[in-house]
Amino acid sequence: MSALHLIDASIYVFRAYYSMPPNFIDKKGELVHAVYGYASFLLDILAAGLTHASVAFDESLTTCYRNEIFPGYKANRDLPDENLKYQIAQCQRLTGLLGFHNLALKDYEADDIIGTLATRFGEGTDIVIVTRDKDLGQLLRENDVMWDFANDDYMGPSDIAQKFGVKPDQIADFLALAGDSVDNIPGAPGIGAKTAALLIQQFGSLQALLANPVAIETSGIRGAKRLAKIIAENIDALLLYRKITEIHCAVPMSITANELVIQIPDKSGLSDFCREMNFSGRLRDRLVAAAK
Repeated sequence: MSALHLIDASIYVFRAYYSMPPNFIDKKGELVHAVYGYASFLLDILAAGLTHASVAFDESLTTCYRNEIFPGYKANRDLPDENLKYQIAQCQRLTGLLGFHNLALKDYEADDIIGTLATRFGEGTDIVIVTRDKDLGQLLRENDVMWDFANDDYMGPSDIAQKFGVKPDQIADFLALAGDSVDNIPGAPGIGAKTAALLIQQFGSLQALLANPVAIETSGIRGAKRLAKIIAENIDALLLYRKITEIHCAVPMSITANELVIQIPDKSGLSDFCREMNFSGRLRDRLVAAAK
């Protein structure tokens, strides 16, 4: 394969859920506005001429291995209600009907699925990560890019370095130190993103920083003595956060390159799906046409 597109589905499902008007109802009386919006997104992706792809979903906000080692992980987020769970399941179903390989795992997040596939199939293949989540930038190698499809915006390793102030392979260290309010990761108290980036730049890694906090005092960074004290007092916590911020790139799963080839969509299945979802008009025509 010349390029493998790895799609962070949950970002686009939630985007549709919160941006589409909630006036799409299926045959069961369930809201399906997120399914409607996600279907348009998938069709647009398909029209871009991809040949190899995998679509990764988050199975749960509470069952990932990160929740086991740090119960506070993502504890600031509301859990999906029954309707949203239903819509996510329908989005997964539609993904398969349109011919995309797709996967969700109980113990690992979509990021980990994407990281594992990028690592396993990245040799000699350009990786395109379709997402709006900049944290996935830690996976980028020299010729890889992240594609924010909605805005048609591409980011390579140099763009990531410019945004975060650290290189892609330092992002997990940076997030552990600076914290991440979106995922409820505290980071080191009183150390913000700018200072965290300066520390990682100067020491090269969080591990090197934690190995000799006293060296911070001669770093020339503003408030160096205070920073050295903060780091020394939070070594165990920062090591824990570092386990959480790193994307797991060796998830045990058996997938072959052939499974990543986008298949001919299921015409009969798509017709049934449109009928069940009460899809009509242009979207229904596009879904049925995709199978021709």
